[in-house]
Amino acid sequence: MLRWLAALILLVPRPAAAMCSTVSRGPTGAVDLAVGAEMRTFVVRVPSAYDGGTPAPVVFVFHPSGNPEYMLTRINIPRAWPEAISVYPRGLARSSESDLRPIWQIRKGELQDRDLAFFDAMMAWLREHHCIDEKRVFSMGFSNGAMLTSLLSCERSKDIAGFAMVAGSINCSPAAAKPAIIIHGLADRSVQYDRGVAIAQAWTTRNGCTAPPGTGTVACSAATSCSSPVVLCTHPGGHVYEPPFTKAIIDLFKAAGSKP
Repeated sequence: MLRWLAALILLVPRPAAAMCSTVSRGPTGAVDLAVGAEMRTFVVRVPSAYDGGTPAPVVFVFHPSGNPEYMLTRINIPRAWPEAISVYPRGLARSSESDLRPIWQIRKGELQDRDLAFFDAMMAWLREHHCIDEKRVFSMGFSNGAMLTSLLSCERSKDIAGFAMVAGSINCSPAAAKPAIIIHGLADRSVQYDRGVAIAQAWTTRNGCTAPPGTGTVACSAATSCSSPVVLCTHPGGHVYEPPFTKAIIDLFKAAGSKP
């Protein structure tokens, strides 16, 4: 899973972020936030050594449809990146009458853009209540959460420094060259492997690579000569999120440095 690291070692080291002007160690745990007419919920975890004065990177972690607790129980960002603040948002039901599963929008204009508005509100809340490094804000997701992460790459790239999509798809074109890692299983029957390849191709085009990552073989492969790295990790399994994926994702986020 880590062969692609060689493609990242030439990245320019990130300069240290300036200290926050005031110490801000805000609320953690479950947070309720009014976004338009809806009450939205997300969980915030901060580093054990977080002092509220040193800007911390932020990782948004978006769950699959129907299972808002999935990422909370399977992805331990504090362990993988002890310096980072992790944010686990909760989706809403598509309909209060017919489909109660919490889901995310995957296209601009869908569901009144409620999840783009939710992301904006969470960013505003984090700026107000915590000391965050706005040049190191990242988004990752699994399945439907990966599809929202893809949408964010098209609509909110100015706020996000890098993206990770596991077993997802894309319905738009990334707006700016950013580091991206795509993880997909050859045996995925819920979201076909070709849809993960399509994400990698979209990022290959956006990042100006001369050749896309290799496909169809169980390995991690990096696109060639990109302005920002594009990595496709292929595994033999199905529609799953495995704990080792987290290390590959966080390693890319750490190496990514800062967004331009």
